[in-house]
This record gives sequence, structure tokens and C-alpha cells, in this order.
Amino acid sequence: MDTQKIFLLIAIFLTVLLLWNKWEVEQTVDENGNIINQTSIVSDTPEQSEDVPSATVNVEQASTPSMDVSLPQGPYTTVTTDLLTVEISHKGGTIQSAYLNKYPNELGSEDKLQLLSNLPGATFHAQSGLLPDKEMPTHNDNYSSSQSSYALGNASELTVPLTWTGANGVIVTKNFHFKPDSYIVEIDYEVQNNSDGAINVGSYTQLSRSMMPSPSGFMSQNYTGGAIYINNEDNEGVFEKIDFEDFDSEPKTSSIGGWTSIIQHYFFTAWIPSANDRHSFSTRTRQDRHLLATVSPNVVIAPGEQTTLASNQLYVGPKEHMRLEELAPGLDKTVDYGVLYIVAKPLSEFLHWINSFIGSWALSIVAVTFLIKLAFYKLSEKSYRSMAGMKKLAPRLQKIKETYGDDKQKVGKKTMELYKQEKVNPAAGCLPILVQIPVFISMYWVLQEMVELRHTAFLYLPDLSSKDPFFILPLIMGASMWFQQRLNPPPADPMQAKIMMMLPIIFTVFFLWFPAGLVLYWVTNNLLSIGQQMFINKRINKT
Repeated sequence: MDTQKIFLLIAIFLTVLLLWNKWEVEQTVDENGNIINQTSIVSDTPEQSEDVPSATVNVEQASTPSMDVSLPQGPYTTVTTDLLTVEISHKGGTIQSAYLNKYPNELGSEDKLQLLSNLPGATFHAQSGLLPDKEMPTHNDNYSSSQSSYALGNASELTVPLTWTGANGVIVTKNFHFKPDSYIVEIDYEVQNNSDGAINVGSYTQLSRSMMPSPSGFMSQNYTGGAIYINNEDNEGVFEKIDFEDFDSEPKTSSIGGWTSIIQHYFFTAWIPSANDRHSFSTRTRQDRHLLATVSPNVVIAPGEQTTLASNQLYVGPKEHMRLEELAPGLDKTVDYGVLYIVAKPLSEFLHWINSFIGSWALSIVAVTFLIKLAFYKLSEKSYRSMAGMKKLAPRLQKIKETYGDDKQKVGKKTMELYKQEKVNPAAGCLPILVQIPVFISMYWVLQEMVELRHTAFLYLPDLSSKDPFFILPLIMGASMWFQQRLNPPPADPMQAKIMMMLPIIFTVFFLWFPAGLVLYWVTNNLLSIGQQMFINKRINKT
């Protein structure tokens, strides 16, 4: 196979892949290479609530209140830690607003990034409550708080209590636990049964988000939608994305442990229930709200007894590599590496490991790219030797075409004889290049999803996650791509030659809007490839 055709194939493949990814985000559900295998399908109950999740996991079925999705407008309690500032509404103890203190909303802005919001038309709430709803407080019932604000300060832990008292004498204290250097809010319930009879109590959590179009950048994944992680019957974790459009069509499923989340580019929010209990997960769309709910098992509380229900953890924060590994099984899958997860995940871990020594993400990208080129050196050498051999034979191949004209059979025969005589295999460069494609594409997705690059400066670049403001790197990339083509034999087909001449221009235009960290990777790869090819060509010319 002609080497130039291979390069053309790679360029077309990459372009189609990027464009396909753009379409896929908007039209389909990507499963990160995992097979969806739901564990237990639970049928809907005829009296399913539109707002409060129905009890489906060992919880006594109860009628549900009328639909109420009004925004919490009453009093709330503000809690400030080193990483989070949250507003807890006294209506249901809903976390109606959450700011990430270490992440500015925009580069140079003093406003902090808001992940949970109470703004009309753009609401995103973390709700939780108890079942059965007629006897226990849901996220629609009012709690009381002794303080309107709390601060963690230098303490090792902060507990914020909210209290609800029922007509039957049941007292519920909803506790919110905060710790330093953590994006986790842990929530549990202390239930004092002062009634005359035993009560069955179960808890639920729910993410509620307004219907909004899923944002996605040009030729970037930027998936925004639901995601769950369940353990199947073989106790194997299964990660599944659920597009907002599919919230009404997804069946309920149950799992021991697991978690539910709504993810977006760089950040996500997840409810993580107790790992040892069986929970049910469900999705619904009600009155312009997307609802992703978890219902946990019930506990029987005898009269006069007090019980603390199993806690639920709420994660509100960034997709930081080191944090996700330690929080819950499978939570690292919220970092979207696309269909090449099996390759991209080790690359990401390797890049983070390199950065632990270098301390600069830009230089770490350069170092990892160099090490990847070094790992593939022997394969690349075989490819470049094939190209160099083809380039040396180009005048003689042209002579054959001029001599035998339109006699294609004769031209083919003489060409093959020349290849055999000079021991040149035009197909020798195909496999080495094809083997490297998954690694290069995986590196692209790794850098695309790295929140660590957000607002990270390097030299004149203010933000590695945004485009180069002066377009210097994309222009260098285009120039390096053009120069690399000059090192290869020109295509014999005039049409192919014209297409190849246009590719550096086309790719330069594409890369003008790519994040600078990604362009740095491609520039480094191109420059290393040029140096490697020139070195090999020089050695071949001496022989």
C-alpha cells in the first residue's frame, strides 16, 4: 500500500472520528466500552409520585404527595469550607446551591464556579428525604435550623443539623457533615420514634436539574447527562450513561452499592449511597425537570427507640484524578475517555504520575509525548525506512510510468520487479502507523477531559484548556505538518497530491479552536516525528 495513501487514510479517519464524536454526543449514549447489564428491573407502581420517588426497595408502599417542584424561596443555611460554599434550604434540607471555592467561574474572575443552582430556568438541586412520605419528611417538608450560617474553619469536621417534628411525635434530625479538603457532603438521619406504633422508614436521594440543551464544544465530547454505576448479579460494576432525552424511557434498576450522577465537562455531582445495601435507581422527567433518584432499604423503628439511618454521600466537585480513585468504585468513569477507555485510562494515570515529578502540566504533556514516541520508535523506524526507500525510488518509478505509458499491467509488473530488486516493501509502513493511532487518539481524549488543565498557564498561554489566543501553536502545527509531508515521497496520483497539500491548511483551521494543551501535544508529536524521520533518512542516505 502506498505510504501517502496511509497518511491520507489517517487524516480522513481522524477527521471523521472527531466529527462522529460531535454527532454521537448529541444523538446517542456512549458507554465507555462497557456492556450494559442491568441487575434487576423493577416495574413502576400505579401510584408513582411525580416528585418524590416511589418506594421500591423493601420500603412499604405509600401514596405520594401532589406534584411540587417550586423553587425553595424560604430561609436557608449557608455552610463554608475550604473547598465548598453551599446553601441548604430549610425546605426539605435540599442543597439548592453549591460553589467550588478553588475554581473561578472564568479565567481571572472573582466569581466562583456554581455547580448546584437555584436560579429560575437553570436549577440544579441535590434533594433527599424519607419515606413513607405521609409520615416522614420529604424534600417538600420544612425543617428548622438554629443557625443561618456555619464555617468549617480549622476544625476537622463540621456537623450542621436540621430538625423536623411530625404530628405523631416523630422527630427527625437531618445531619450534614463536612470535612476539610473534601468535596463530599455526608448526610444521615437520626429518627426518634415518639409515636405509639412501629414505623418503617427508608431514605431516598435525588438529583433534580432543569431541562437545558446539553452543551458541547466544536469537535469535543463535553457530555452532559446522567450516569449510574451498578453491580450486576456477578458483582461486576457496570457504568451506564443516560442521556436526558432517555430519562422517561429508562427502566428502574437495583444494585448493591453503586451511585448516581449528573456529569458535565470537568465537573459532576453524584449521590453515593451505602455500599452494603441494595438500592433502586430510576430516572424521570417531570414539568421541565430531569430527576435521577435512589431509594434505599427501610428500617423498622419500634416505639420509643431512636435510630440513625445509613448515610448518603453527595459529591459536588471536579473530576480530579486523585480524588475519584479514592471515593467509590467506578467513580473515575465519570471522566469521559470515549470508546478507547482501555487505552486512555492508563495514559491518564501515566501522565499524572509524570506530573508528580515535573510539576508542570505543559512540560508533562511534552514528556509523555516524547516517551510515547520512544516506545514506538522501532515501529516508526520501520515506517520511515519504507518512506525513505520509496522516496529514493520515486524517479525510477516515474521513469517506468513514462516508458510504458497506459500499459498498466506492464507498469505494475516493472514496479514490483523494482521493489523486489531494491528490497523495498511499500506496505511496510502501514501497520506501524495504524498501531499508533489508538494511542494518539486516546491521548487526545485524556487531555480533553483533564480538569487540571483548566486555567493552567504556560509561557504566553493563559489557559491550557482554552484556545491559543494568538494562534501560534496551531500555526506551528500546520507548518510542521507541511514540512513533514515534504520528507515523504509525493503521491503518484495528482488528485491525492492536491488533497495532501490541503490537509495542513484544513487541520490548522481545525486546531485554531482546540484547547492549547491538545495543540501542544500534536505540535510536540509532529516535531518529534520530523526529527526522527530526518535522523533515519540521514542514516539511510549514508548506506
